[in-house]
Amino acid sequence: MIGRRSLPGHPFGWFFWAAVLAAVFLIKPAQDRIDTRLAPLSAGRDLLYFSSPVVVKKLALGYDPLLADIYWMRAIQYYGRRQEAARRPVRYGNLAALLDITTTLDPDLIDAYRSGASFLSEPDPIGAGQPHEALKLLDKGIALHPLEWRLAFDKGFVYFWFLRDYNKAGRVWLAASRQTGTPPWMEGLAAMALSKSGAVESAKALWQRQYQESTRADVRENARNHLLSIQVDEDLWALEFFIEKYTEKRRVYPRRLQDLVQEGLVRYIPQDPLGAPYQYDPATGAVGLSPASKVRYLTLPYDYRKTYREKLEQLYRPR
Repeated sequence: MIGRRSLPGHPFGWFFWAAVLAAVFLIKPAQDRIDTRLAPLSAGRDLLYFSSPVVVKKLALGYDPLLADIYWMRAIQYYGRRQEAARRPVRYGNLAALLDITTTLDPDLIDAYRSGASFLSEPDPIGAGQPHEALKLLDKGIALHPLEWRLAFDKGFVYFWFLRDYNKAGRVWLAASRQTGTPPWMEGLAAMALSKSGAVESAKALWQRQYQESTRADVRENARNHLLSIQVDEDLWALEFFIEKYTEKRRVYPRRLQDLVQEGLVRYIPQDPLGAPYQYDPATGAVGLSPASKVRYLTLPYDYRKTYREKLEQLYRPR
């Protein structure tokens, strides 16, 4: 009998499992309905009924992976509902706890460590602005999955990009590069991070790797936006540099950017990475993104404008 195979010795085993499945499928709509009814009452509150992973694990009654999936879904919703987040006392105050519970219930949910670290690390308002909590989450995953090189990659990423500790980032990547199964480019990334001049190139390589390696669309989109923003900064700094050179020679700002080409300073005028012309003000010589640009510009956590201009000075040879 099906019932006896499902629940030995119990004549109504099939009914029990049907009830369990029904309860699982009803959890989300029921929770959404509760959230909708409580929203007017809790607009300014940020409640987490169970914050202890140990307590939640005991309440799971053996259904740890199932409950982990539910908590992971809640963590994604908690992070993704930006309008709701804006009304909380702390925008993502409970995100670290939700991720801790998720990974305690299912320690093998690698995506929760990786994407969760990204959610925690990104500065407000994109993320929680808690890179140290991201490191705790990743260390938890690395302790349980020491051969999962992607977790070490993400840990170095947090050190490099969000904490600007290039030495620690390089050491994390260097240690990971010596493990079996780690891709060969990890050693090169470590070398760039440990070198004084490797910060910018390491940043580009980091975002490119995250864009290629991540399985989540939102994480890939975030990496893409950072890559586009780096390109915008370098384009604008280069244009500013050559506008200054033109002005030093002609004692007037160029009437249009194309004058830089006619003067022989540049071969062509770049457009932003998504194809829109950069905006130029001939009265002030200022350049910037066009209002029509589709680039979602993100401010870099460090400014390498001076270093970039020094490189331009070395390459520039006036005619």
